[in-house]
Amino acid sequence: MDLREFFIEDRLEKFRTEAPCNLGESGIRNLTLKELSEYLRLDLRELGELSLADSPNSGRKDLREEISKLYKNISPDQVLVTTGTGEALFIAFHLLLQKGDLVSLFWPAFQALYEVPKSLGANLQKVDLLSRLESKQLGFGKKNLEFLFQNSPELIIFNHPHNPTGIIAEKEDQLELQRLAKNFSNWILFDEHYRFLSDEEDLGWSGIGISEKSISTGSITKCFGVMGLRIGWLIGPKDWIQKARSMKDYLTHTVSPISEFLTLKLLQNRKELQAKIRNSLRKNIDSFSEKATSLFGIESFQPPRGGVVGFAKLQAGLDSRKFSDLLYEKAGIFVLPSADFETEGYIRLGFGETEERFRLGLERWSNSGSELIALLNK
Repeated sequence: MDLREFFIEDRLEKFRTEAPCNLGESGIRNLTLKELSEYLRLDLRELGELSLADSPNSGRKDLREEISKLYKNISPDQVLVTTGTGEALFIAFHLLLQKGDLVSLFWPAFQALYEVPKSLGANLQKVDLLSRLESKQLGFGKKNLEFLFQNSPELIIFNHPHNPTGIIAEKEDQLELQRLAKNFSNWILFDEHYRFLSDEEDLGWSGIGISEKSISTGSITKCFGVMGLRIGWLIGPKDWIQKARSMKDYLTHTVSPISEFLTLKLLQNRKELQAKIRNSLRKNIDSFSEKATSLFGIESFQPPRGGVVGFAKLQAGLDSRKFSDLLYEKAGIFVLPSADFETEGYIRLGFGETEERFRLGLERWSNSGSELIALLNK
């Protein structure tokens, strides 16, 4: 089976660079190299001494050491540096899945999490999360976690903080996962792109180590406004990571030494920048939460508990693509329609925009309500 069009990325490519208020992105508004160097107190002349030779295929050792410190009981030999989490996921799926295998995941989902397994001939077991949002319950819920493990899937994909809903694994979820994993003999993949931006003080909970067949993906790109660095990683058992590294040799082979260098410096000095981003993110989420139901089109909104994105429920009868197009046309606000997540009745909002752009965007949304009503009623 062929890979289909990537719905989300197609829309992002059209609108993200020109949007006056970009709420369609799933990351923090990107920094300039100058801004990043100031936050990290980095002398950019160090880049002048950097060799442009290929990095080691697994990633430079000091970077793998720094990444391993983000997890409990993980060694640098269990870390593979990749070109974003996209490559990490692509490698994992090709190593773990065969035609006819069952893959279980929460729904709605980021397209790469299910599209690549489908292209390999896997069958999907979707566990719906929208009822949790609508009832404003925290966490994934015991029943949903049990559904995730039903029918002995070959692979369970646990994406958290969850994209697009912003749901996180609450303490009760973590304990239930540990209980369920004890009797589960297949693989569990923890896609943990937003661990740096959870409600916890530093790093959100990681599921790696919950079983011998647990693996994890992560990245700095979306959480720190450095999407262009394209650095991610894959964590897993040492022998399995060696297989993953071998497969990576057929893909990007190595990553940019410049990106590796900047990522190393960022991880070594992340906390000040991380705190600033968390503060700005929380202000944007709070601002929207206060106004949500007064904005035309929004019926309800459950603020995300982690990550950068949330899913807002639209008023009955609104088509998510038509609404998103008109919101961009009349208010300059770019959002993603839930139709791009192959469901209807919602929009995905990203809260990583600058506070000023975000505030002005909400003002334009408020002021254009009557015009949007007239256009949607045509």
